[in-house]
Amino acid sequence: MRIGIVVGEESGDLLGAGLMRELISIEPEITFEGILGPKMMEIGGDKWSSSQELSVMGIVEPLKALPRLLLLRRKIIKKWLKNPPDIFIGIDAPEFNLTLESKLKRQGITTVHYVSPSIWAWRKNRIRKIINSTDKVLCILPFEPNLYKEYNFPAVYIGHPLADNLPYHLSKEDIRRNLNIDSRILIAVLPGSRMSEVNRLGPYFVKAAKLLLEKYKDILFITPMVSKEIYDQFEVYLEKESIRKSFFLIKGNSHESMIASDLVLTASGTAVLESSLLNRPTVAAYKVSFLSYIFLKAMIQVKYFTLPNILLKKEIIPELIQENLSVERLSKTISELIEDKTAQEVMRSEFKTLRKRLSMNADRLAAKEILKSYRNN
Repeated sequence: MRIGIVVGEESGDLLGAGLMRELISIEPEITFEGILGPKMMEIGGDKWSSSQELSVMGIVEPLKALPRLLLLRRKIIKKWLKNPPDIFIGIDAPEFNLTLESKLKRQGITTVHYVSPSIWAWRKNRIRKIINSTDKVLCILPFEPNLYKEYNFPAVYIGHPLADNLPYHLSKEDIRRNLNIDSRILIAVLPGSRMSEVNRLGPYFVKAAKLLLEKYKDILFITPMVSKEIYDQFEVYLEKESIRKSFFLIKGNSHESMIASDLVLTASGTAVLESSLLNRPTVAAYKVSFLSYIFLKAMIQVKYFTLPNILLKKEIIPELIQENLSVERLSKTISELIEDKTAQEVMRSEFKTLRKRLSMNADRLAAKEILKSYRNN
């Protein structure tokens, strides 16, 4: 059985790797080909292009990459129409994958879209494009299948893979001991996985950390860096504020950094959900280009920006977004959370509820749904 697969973003690579492992455990002869991420390649497959090709942030920014992405998609469509896979799986990246799925579906190739586009947040009119483009949607949020019910379309909730796969077994004390960290307060600082995010948020995070260092004498910070390029850039911000010695900069290991910490400061995104599932009090911040923000502000239809707040229907995690983001406000919000133990316990209690709702052995359920689609067609 040959599976065509296209993934974008680091989070999609994690989903793809978990799915591939489960599919192989059920059907060992399965092979994979398409656009794969690094973790997926560790499992095996024929990589036609890297998932990094699809990793473009914002609303305006992707326009610059449009010619390259259109050419890449045309090449992939041509290749699969000439030699069709048994089934195609598009993992997230809806702007790229839905058109690809539509072309393949019209030629009789079964398609599955893994991760429902955020029609609950913005562009609800996309639902017709989704149901016309693919044969099934695998949803990772509990309320999403209801959005497809009136269309009698097969959208299945499988739970969120992160809730199953995070390293819950790791010990805060063990990680600190291994890293030789000895401080009363340790804050994990995650300014983003893209250089554009780090450049926008890094200065805010570093200057807020400097204010906290002036207030607390027994505080340190730990920051996982996804690449040497980002490591070097973030280090420039630290050295500019003369606080490099107060930061542990480590390669990768974002989950270990969160587990080791007492509190997490992070860019809004997947990391916010990860810190919540790991039961760490969290403050989220985000900043995009002015044009992207104007567009998003007009289009977004949800009250909150971070996924845990959306799922819990309340602002459990403080959100400092765009014009509400300042160094002073960031420092004050973190300081208040450090000192308010009751607020921390409320946060942890809500996070435990969230994990129970999302943990369903998603990788296994996703694999079974995909094989069911293949066998039914």
